[in-house]
Amino acid sequence: MQKLDRSGATTSLTSGLGASAVALPPVLGAPATGTVLQPTVPGLGLIPGASIPVITQSIDTAPPSECLLLKNMFDPAVETDPDFDLDIRDDVREECSKFGQVRHIFVDKNTAGFVYLRFDSITAAMGAQKALQGRWFAGKMITATFMSTQQYEMKFPE
Repeated sequence: MQKLDRSGATTSLTSGLGASAVALPPVLGAPATGTVLQPTVPGLGLIPGASIPVITQSIDTAPPSECLLLKNMFDPAVETDPDFDLDIRDDVREECSKFGQVRHIFVDKNTAGFVYLRFDSITAAMGAQKALQGRWFAGKMITATFMSTQQYEMKFPE
C-alpha cells in the first residue's frame, strides 16, 4: 500500500503488528460513556466523594461477520488520478487476501475513504479487521468495522 501513499508518511498495513496497543484519547464528537473509577492513589481514598472520572469511547459496532467497512482510506478531494480507486482496490485485495478469500470489494470514490469488503468466512474478516483497525495509511488512521450481512447485501445486492 506504500505505492499509493503520496505523503511519504505511510507505513505498511502489516508493519508493527506485534506492537502493543496504545490508549488513544477520545475523539471529539464521538459518543462517550462515563465511568468512574475508585482512586488507588494514597490519600485520595480518604477524601469523601473523591473519585477520578474516566471517559471511555463507545464505538457502535456490529458483531463479527464476513463483511467489513474500512474508513479513512483516502480523501477524494486530494486524489488526482481518476482511477485511484482501482489502485486502492488492488492493494487492499492483496493485503486482505493474507487472511482469506476476498469475495467482493468496492472502493466508494464519493465518500471519506470507504472500502467495502466481503470475505469467504467470518474468521478471515476478523483477521483482517484486527490487522487493519488503527493502522496508519497516507497520514490517516484506518477504521475497520464489521457490517451485518444484511446491511452489506442491501448495499450490494447480488
